[in-house]
Parts: sequence; C-alpha cells; structure tokens
Amino acid sequence: MFAIGNDELERNGPLGDSVQCAKCGAEHQVQFGERVHADGTRTPDGMLAFYKCGEHCYLAGINGFAV
Repeated sequence: MFAIGNDELERNGPLGDSVQCAKCGAEHQVQFGERVHADGTRTPDGMLAFYKCGEHCYLAGINGFAV
C-alpha cells in the first residue's frame, strides 16, 4: 500500500518529461496511463504517471506532481 497527501505532492513540485531512475541512475521518459470508459474506449489520463526501467514500471507522479 502507498499513501501520500496533497501537501506532500505539492512539496515535491511538478513532474517533468523525464525522471532520474532510483534503480539504475539513468533518465527515463515519463509515460501516462489511460482512462477506460464504460463503452470500452480509452483516452490518455494524467492522473498516474510512470516510467519503465528494463521490464519493470515505477510510479513517477500523481496528477502532475512528482512522487
């Protein structure tokens, strides 16, 4: 489980286009999830941001803020 408050997100600042990986130290491109609608269609959604390092995905941001 992961819990973080709005005040903590705001202190971290805005999320950029890339993040420095805590695992390998390289810069990775930030990607975003999709919202799946009741009719099955999908649209990009900025609520959750993540990055990939090798075969693994890591949380990068929530609602435009870095975590």
